[in-house]
Amino acid sequence: MQKNNEKNYGKNSEKKRKGLVDVLSEGIGLPSDALFGEIRIEMRGRDTLFVSGCRRILKYCTNEIKLAVKGFCIDVMGCDLICTTYHYGTVTVEGCICSISFEDGV
Repeated sequence: MQKNNEKNYGKNSEKKRKGLVDVLSEGIGLPSDALFGEIRIEMRGRDTLFVSGCRRILKYCTNEIKLAVKGFCIDVMGCDLICTTYHYGTVTVEGCICSISFEDGV
């Protein structure tokens, strides 16, 4: 019976921790995975790319934007590319995106 209580306690504290992370992320306007340095990539259509966890913009041209994230680089190729947001490690790239590639190392 004691083992059941220990298991339930672990599950309850995990739920509380997730709740706290969600509250913190909402309070500062970041995705919860970004709080722990995780990389998140989201694309909407072919013209908008969101990257959370960006450490630096390595290259910025209208046909290529290269981003350094934890352990690798993200290379965005296209036409009329522009970074419309770079705030707290979150980058928004807009334009006609033709390809996205990943390179090891930074």
